Amino acid sequence: MRGDTNGMTLVELLTAVAIVAVILGIGLPALGSIRQSTQTASAYHLLTGSLMAARSSAVTRRHPVSICPSLDGLRCRNDGVWEDGWIVFLDGKRTGQPTDTSAILKRLDPLGADLVARSTAGRQHVRYQPDGRASGSNVSLRICSRAKGQLLASVIVNNAGRARTERSGNTPLPCPYAI
Repeated sequence: MRGDTNGMTLVELLTAVAIVAVILGIGLPALGSIRQSTQTASAYHLLTGSLMAARSSAVTRRHPVSICPSLDGLRCRNDGVWEDGWIVFLDGKRTGQPTDTSAILKRLDPLGADLVARSTAGRQHVRYQPDGRASGSNVSLRICSRAKGQLLASVIVNNAGRARTERSGNTPLPCPYAI
């Protein structure tokens, strides 16, 4: 029998397990904030992209196009809750609802359980005119953390139809909505 073996002793194994536990203890909280940051960026890019697509469609089709929150992907909600998904649709009659399924240009899925997205009170949808302007007053779509109740980002649409984004800085702000 040979004296040198290729195995590990119990002390070596326990040391390796302890080192892995310390590294995970330090790394996992950082991964949580990276995950939330990625989800937030994805959410405001989806909102901004949908708004830009609606505006572009209104101009190229020379037809009013609206974007609104939707629970079923077929009809607009009558509240400002956007985290369950939204639709972009042709709105020639300016009713704020798709006339039929062929009027729907794009459907977006829910943002996920960790995020809340709400629009300015009184502005449940955005309608783009054929010249690219957004009718009505400015509208803000705010993205908040459901768990922490903090404002993470905003997408603001002005009357000219331009959408811009704002990310919350290092100082966390409370979400302006009851979650």
